[in-house]
Amino acid sequence: MSKKDLQIKKHIMTGISYMIPVVVAGGILPAMAKAFGGYDIADKIKPGATPWSNLNAFSWTGFWWGVNQIGTYAMMFAVAVVAAGTAYSIAGRPAIAPGLALGYVASDTKAGFIGGLLLAFAVGYFINWMKKWKVPSWMEGLMPVLIIPVVASLVVGMLFILFLSKPLAYIMTAFQNWIITLNGGSKAIMGGVIGACMGFDLGGPLNKTASLAANALGADGIFAPWAAKIIGGMTPPIGAFIAVMIAKDKFSPELRETAKTALPMGLCFITEGSLPFAAADPVQFIISSVCGSATAGAMALGLGCESVAAHGGIFVIPMMTHPLWFIVALIVGSTVTGVMYAVLKRPDTVTSEDDEANDDFDFDVSVE
Repeated sequence: MSKKDLQIKKHIMTGISYMIPVVVAGGILPAMAKAFGGYDIADKIKPGATPWSNLNAFSWTGFWWGVNQIGTYAMMFAVAVVAAGTAYSIAGRPAIAPGLALGYVASDTKAGFIGGLLLAFAVGYFINWMKKWKVPSWMEGLMPVLIIPVVASLVVGMLFILFLSKPLAYIMTAFQNWIITLNGGSKAIMGGVIGACMGFDLGGPLNKTASLAANALGADGIFAPWAAKIIGGMTPPIGAFIAVMIAKDKFSPELRETAKTALPMGLCFITEGSLPFAAADPVQFIISSVCGSATAGAMALGLGCESVAAHGGIFVIPMMTHPLWFIVALIVGSTVTGVMYAVLKRPDTVTSEDDEANDDFDFDVSVE
């Protein structure tokens, strides 16, 4: 591995080290809420002026709805945190604010964690270039706390919004419509396509597009795509757990610990539990994830599985058509992902516990 590749890996692993606690909190809390409040807990409180307006937190349903919301909000910041951490590793403290803001933009525009990482690197290298500017002495103190964060957020963010977000939305809409047309053909093919999309970018544009297509078909009373959507999203984190069990020595201590939470998150249909693995090994994991999720989706729909619920993971399996076949497909697909990832995975040579990542975040206005 070249020195440049090692540096890129170091930056990504630093971002992952900050993201893991966010993903864990954002995954475990909704899982608890679904376990105790019901798989549809998120829909049991009707929002008013704010999501919290009609909440009675002292009721059983209200309490677990609140727990679910807290976890949901934590997960919403997963991409933003990994982007901020990665940008910080590249360019230091001035990159934290632009990385956080643009990471959230990536999440909100459905660009997902891949978009977040791309924006993080763009922010980091742009700021490193800004640090080379020759500025008057009176402006030096303003650079890291005012000028660099504002200019980097403005330039990188608006370039993304102006030139990438609209074309991406257009392509994804066309792709969604194509997935819907598959309903007239083989169910196994449709299940494989939906599953592959769910496993490709793990919450990014293809994942969300496939999910929206399945939701559109489910709204018309066609419930098989919901089964493919659920199984395609459950397979990646479960597969990551299996890979760590098979090839434990290939993984860093951080990822081995993350695998312990990836399993329950996968069982609860929280695909984001696999994000740390995808960020650490994007090519190896995404290839494995796509193959496993496509296999699971094709098997589930080919064997006649349907789901009357669009979410819920293991909590909605008893309500599915042919639930045992769904479980078989889930095991097979997760095993495909796990075995492939364990074989393709290269041993981690860079950990996230570098000196830069562990620096205290003291207030420092000097130009680095």
